[in-house]
This record gives sequence, structure tokens and C-alpha cells, in this order.
Amino acid sequence: MFAHFKSKSISDENKNLIFAFVKGLLAALLISFALIVVFAFILKCFNISDVAIVPVTLLIKGISVFVGSMIAVNGKNKGLVKGVVFGAIYVLLAFLVFGIIAANFTFDFGLILDFAFACLLGALVGIVKVNKF
Repeated sequence: MFAHFKSKSISDENKNLIFAFVKGLLAALLISFALIVVFAFILKCFNISDVAIVPVTLLIKGISVFVGSMIAVNGKNKGLVKGVVFGAIYVLLAFLVFGIIAANFTFDFGLILDFAFACLLGALVGIVKVNKF
């Protein structure tokens, strides 16, 4: 009369993937925060042109995505997909976290470029990581 359904549980492989992504995202966000604080201190103490802000923040995001992707992407397959997903999630979380901190959510072309950059870098790291490590 009643069909017995097995509840779907998350496989160990998926649990490991989720845990690795969470670790990678936390590491990337902490690296971003720490480097932005250091850069803000340098800007405050030294007379550095505003022209330096965009390239340095891009470098900070690149370092964060690189390290986070190295932590998050594991296994022997789907490095491209995992890297792109990691980059996309990082940009969204960074946008939310730093938007909350600054009390300013600005959606502009720069955010789209950040998204593309993070996805591309995550994809490259993912491809290299699953094929070399």
C-alpha cells in the first residue's frame, strides 16, 4: 500500500566537495579581507595615487581566487566546472560581504568584469589542479 522510499542522502564524495568549497571560500574571503586592510593602511600612510587602487584590488582578488580554488578543487575530474563555480560563488559572496561592510552595494560593469575574471581564473586553476596534482 505505501511505497517505501529511501531518503536521498549526500554521498561522501559530495560532502567532501562541499567541505572543500567552504574551506576554499573562507580562505579566499579571509585573504581578501586581510589584504584589503593592509592595502587600506598603506593608502592611508603613504601618498599613493588613486590609479593604483584598481590594479591592486584586482591582484588581491586574483590571489584570493587562486588560493581558494587550490583548496576547493579536488578530485580527478571536472576541474573546469568546479573552478568556474568556485569563482562565481566567490564573487557573489565577496560582493555581499564587502557590500555589507561598506554599506554600499554597487552593481556596475566592474562587478561583471570581476565575475568573468574570477570564473576564468578559477577555471584555469581547476584544470591545472585536476591534471597535475
